Amino acid sequence: MSRPLLIFDCDGVLVDSEFIYLDVEMTFLRDLGVNVDWATYVREFMALGANEWRIKYAGLILRETGEPLLDAGFEKLKAESRRRVTAELKPVEGAEAMLKSLTGPRCVASSTQLGFLHRKLDFVDFSRFFGNGIFSGDMVEHGKPAPDLFLHAAKAMGYGNEDCIVIEDSANGVRGGKAAGHFVIGFTGGSHCRKGHDDTLFDAGADIVLDSHEALTDWIAE
Repeated sequence: MSRPLLIFDCDGVLVDSEFIYLDVEMTFLRDLGVNVDWATYVREFMALGANEWRIKYAGLILRETGEPLLDAGFEKLKAESRRRVTAELKPVEGAEAMLKSLTGPRCVASSTQLGFLHRKLDFVDFSRFFGNGIFSGDMVEHGKPAPDLFLHAAKAMGYGNEDCIVIEDSANGVRGGKAAGHFVIGFTGGSHCRKGHDDTLFDAGADIVLDSHEALTDWIAE
C-alpha cells in the first residue's frame, strides 16, 4: 500500500501568521465597538474560506453596530493584514525540520488567495517542499469548512479520500477535512494557540491533536 498523502494547511501550521490575522481582525472589530471573545472568534472565524469569512464578518458587524461594512473597510483590513504578514512572517517553530524529514507525498491546501499563498511560502522558502502541490481556496466554489478544497487537492494529487491525512490548526479546517473523508490531525504548535485550543479541535472532529512539529514528525515516522 502506498504512503498516504499529507495535506497541510499553511497559516498556523507551516507559517506563523494566524496570530497576525487574528490581531488585525479583532482590533478592527474593537475599534468599531464590537467585542468578541478570543476563543469564540478563533473557533468560528479562523481559516474560513475568503467568501465565507467576508459574509460572516460583515454579518457580525451589521448585527452589532447596525452599519454595513463597505468594500473600503474590507480593503483596509486586507491591506493591513498583508502589510504585517510581509513584515513579520516567519515559519512555525520546527516546520522546516519537519518538512525536510518527509519522504512521502505532500501538498498544501489553504484558504489564502493563490498569489499571496505562493508569496508566503516563497518568503520562508517552503515552496521547494511542495512543487505543484499548492492549492488555494480560489480553486473551488466553497471554502473551508466545506470539503471542496481538500477533495480538489486529493484528486489533483491522485489520491483517494481515505488515503489522505490533513494537518489543520483551525476548527473550520478540521471540519472540512473530516467532511472530505480524511484522517485529520489537529495542530496546536502555532503561536496563536491558547489553552483549550486542543479541545476546540477535538470538538470539531480531529482524530488526534499534536502540539509541535517534533511530535508530528515522530507520529509520521511510526
